[in-house]
Amino acid sequence: MPTPVKTDLYYIHLFNDYSGSPRVLRDAIDSEVHCAKNSYVFTSKHPGFLDDVNAKRVRCFYARSDNRYLQLCYFLIAQVLLFIQLFGYLLLGKVKGRQSTVLINTMLPFGAAAASKLLAKKVIYYVHETYIQPEALKRFLRFFIEHCASHVIFVSQYLSQQEAFKKPMQNVIYNGLRSDFSVNNNLDFVAKFAGKKLFFAGSLKRYKGIEKLVELARVLPDFNVIAALNCQPSELDRFKAEVEPPNNMTFIIRPANIQQYFASSFLVLNLSSVDHCVETFGLSLIEGMAFATPVIAPPFGGPTEFVTKKNGALISAEQVGEIVKFIRHLNSSEKVWRSYANDAYLTAKSFSAEQYKQSFKSYFEQHNLL
Repeated sequence: MPTPVKTDLYYIHLFNDYSGSPRVLRDAIDSEVHCAKNSYVFTSKHPGFLDDVNAKRVRCFYARSDNRYLQLCYFLIAQVLLFIQLFGYLLLGKVKGRQSTVLINTMLPFGAAAASKLLAKKVIYYVHETYIQPEALKRFLRFFIEHCASHVIFVSQYLSQQEAFKKPMQNVIYNGLRSDFSVNNNLDFVAKFAGKKLFFAGSLKRYKGIEKLVELARVLPDFNVIAALNCQPSELDRFKAEVEPPNNMTFIIRPANIQQYFASSFLVLNLSSVDHCVETFGLSLIEGMAFATPVIAPPFGGPTEFVTKKNGALISAEQVGEIVKFIRHLNSSEKVWRSYANDAYLTAKSFSAEQYKQSFKSYFEQHNLL
């Protein structure tokens, strides 16, 4: 009987926080495609979804600045240090007779790609984004993916078409609900409809549509508008001072139990500007649907692959009047709203945590990545 191949699995993610890409990577790690003692997670020391991960965590340098030039310097320094750090781990493993597979999360960690190209058996890129500025940086990062990756995973068909590569093998694995995202099947539909809560989960970045949300709150004073934001308290204070939001708006920073907001919501909104940032998937929409909540999403990108006329509406954030019209339609009767809510719930069943885990495991098995 042949001796099993000794393989180490490395996950690479630059900045650990509570945004979408580290959250999806955490789901991938939780799929347990490899034993924890031979798995490594390279990421920054910041708090986020990669905390307490079931693998050996290796802390990497990463710093942020509001100054774009200083941020670029920090980014380049992080790449050099990441290259050295990962190269050392891979080289030591090779000396010990071990092989390695490296999964690089997002397009950004090109330092990891260079080190992996030299020493790893397989290099997988997990691509979540298409919006990277300036364009020269994006072309630079795509060069490393094209020439270093053996496989590329995309989170949607839209992204796979938008960012197709020539050399690597490419596949789509749709995101799923995370394992700890507990869904209450005993929802109070009467309370959801009567509560008139419009829920937004995102950031204060203007292209995510936060200003459009404030505009909607002003136009719809009979609705309660709730924004769950991934930001610092000081950033929120500055924003509120600038826009002076109406009294029917509530802001929460990184809620510990975001499920309770989805569970009580009348509608979930994604207001990303398609002119500045096309959503490649739209995970908060699926999370809302899991709690039988209709959605509004941009008419381009990943959301178009699961948002339909039966579970929500595809409307540009610029068309505030059309969004208001749809909300008024939902509010016309509980029967109308329930029809959308029920279809949203059925849609979410196709994006369960178990289905995601199985898809991720099957991908590694089919392509013999370990």
